Amino acid sequence: MKRSQGSQSSSQVKVKEGIRLNRRVFTFLICLLVSMFFWLMMSLSKEYSITVSFPVNYVNLPADKIVANQLPETIDIEIMSSGFNLLLYKIRQQRETVLLDIKDARPYTSRNHYFLLCNSRIDKITAQFNGDIKITKINPDTIFLNFNKKVTKRVPVIATINIDFESSYQLTDSIKLTPSFIDISGAADVLDKINSVETAPVNLKKVASSLSLKLGLLKTAALKQVEFSESVVHAEVNVKKYTEASLELPIEVSNLPYGYSLKTFPDKVIVKYNVAFDDYATINPLQFRASVDYLKMEQGSNKLKVALEKYPSTIRSVKLSIDKVEYIIRK
Repeated sequence: MKRSQGSQSSSQVKVKEGIRLNRRVFTFLICLLVSMFFWLMMSLSKEYSITVSFPVNYVNLPADKIVANQLPETIDIEIMSSGFNLLLYKIRQQRETVLLDIKDARPYTSRNHYFLLCNSRIDKITAQFNGDIKITKINPDTIFLNFNKKVTKRVPVIATINIDFESSYQLTDSIKLTPSFIDISGAADVLDKINSVETAPVNLKKVASSLSLKLGLLKTAALKQVEFSESVVHAEVNVKKYTEASLELPIEVSNLPYGYSLKTFPDKVIVKYNVAFDDYATINPLQFRASVDYLKMEQGSNKLKVALEKYPSTIRSVKLSIDKVEYIIRK
């Protein structure tokens, strides 16, 4: 019994010592974290400098000129501020767009060649940021601009739309764009090579109804220095469900001389076509005309080509069951 009591007492002592040790470790960790926190706050409150890349927008371009050379799309700016502010710039994905004023450019060598000294405009650029940011350096220091006379040309817009229809559905007519023409402006030698502009590609899947779309215009590398009068166009995609239909038509004869008769074998032809369900009931044989032309007889041949001279504009995929027939002429 005495041994048992001694063992229990020893275990209790070990437990108490473990608790005291855990408390010391916990207290140490808390102190360490607090120290690190205050160290971090003190560090971030100090001033540092970093270099950040910013997108550029060029403003006040001459109305009668176009920039002929490729301008930098971004500039590197060395900024100085507190660690807090600089940390935000490092974390943030989107940057403010820096405006560079072309009015600040100065001519060199000729009246159409200019240069813009970025570091001489630090105060003007700094004013675009909040008051906690100080700019110390900009790279590149000099931006060169070559101007050409601006000309304008009107070109058609081409829709780049790939449509996957549901079964039996089709376009009722061509895709209508508004506007269908736009004005493009740029250097004359560049515009001479451009005869149209395209919309950004669009893929439509399982289309079973009419659609109204807003399409952006595609600016390829060749169009970087070209200005568009419009940035988007509207497209009307008219879609209907179609069905296959057919009619039997008599074969008529064109340009037959007086006093002659011509009989074809067979004397009828079947025309097959696709028609929208909405228009199915409006179609009748009087809207069609199939014929052979006497003047198109070929020497040594006893056959004439059958032509479908007339059919409704609302049908499509029109096919004749035969394209040539035999004939007999009587006087």
